[in-house]
Amino acid sequence: MLEIFKCVICSNPLKYQDNDITCPSCKKVYPYKNNILDFSLLSDKTSTIEDEVNHTTKAFGWQWKKSNMGHNDGSKIYSKQLFLDRYGINEHDVASYVKDKVVYDPAVGSGRVEYIFAKYAKEIYAADLSDAVYEAKTNLKGKFDNINYFKANLLSPPFKDNSFDTVICHAILQHTGNTFEGIKSLTRVLKPDGILFFDVYRKAAPIRDFTDDFIRSLVCDLEPQDAWDKLLPITQLSQDLYEKKITIDNDIKELEIEAGEYNLQRFIYYKFLKTFWNENMSFEDNHMVVFDWFYPKISERYTVKEVEQWLSKLNLEVIKLHVLEGGIGVIAKKHEE
Repeated sequence: MLEIFKCVICSNPLKYQDNDITCPSCKKVYPYKNNILDFSLLSDKTSTIEDEVNHTTKAFGWQWKKSNMGHNDGSKIYSKQLFLDRYGINEHDVASYVKDKVVYDPAVGSGRVEYIFAKYAKEIYAADLSDAVYEAKTNLKGKFDNINYFKANLLSPPFKDNSFDTVICHAILQHTGNTFEGIKSLTRVLKPDGILFFDVYRKAAPIRDFTDDFIRSLVCDLEPQDAWDKLLPITQLSQDLYEKKITIDNDIKELEIEAGEYNLQRFIYYKFLKTFWNENMSFEDNHMVVFDWFYPKISERYTVKEVEQWLSKLNLEVIKLHVLEGGIGVIAKKHEE
């Protein structure tokens, strides 16, 4: 396994020494912590926003330790459908991209997406910059025997060039502090003709973006539990709105609202405030989604044009660019070098 790794600092090969992994060239030691190899270092690509990166990383570590969202029946169904909808694919498509492949998941979180593709893959290298990776290993223990777990920064992955057949980077790039450099680093470790999945949040209606940023500013400097508690009324509002309808008689172009009948909860969700609610999930799991949105300090949104420019700069062949109101999902192929 060591043959695909490289030193994060100097890019030279690594070797085993005692109970750790070391770089003979720069003498950097990469320790095992709780039986997981730790390559986690902040990237120079985000050196001007280290405080924000540290906050966001700790936020994800905290939330996935607190919540089992994605590992019980209702939220597992939601997580799977969210993934498939984001890329405009079905499970057969997933299997076709990962079957018998070596896969890199650079942001495993609590491991909830692994249920979708781990059963098809030959081997998975699952990493996370946050302590959530420890929860992932616990959550998936006994379910899959083809996953290797690591702590690592996707902006500075500890892998040699052209190491993976498929890279699946879901629901994290907008939180890294440098989305383009993240995609660039993932492309580097992808083999020629390899497949890259990634997604980003899409810029929302103007009032929705303003409201999201305003609420984030109110809670992001609180302790995680305090922020969790402060956001509870938003989740309660989401539940209260779920059964209601609203009819808009005329387009309101200035607010990017089209005439029509809407579920009131979804209407407010897309146009004014992230009032998330899924009737198949518990209140706590729904609240986890709300917390996940508002608490991390780094949470960027992008336009389709920006995503297309990234793909062009990196010479990635677009297999699918799937645009939804809340996000943009991409499946792309790396050209032969």
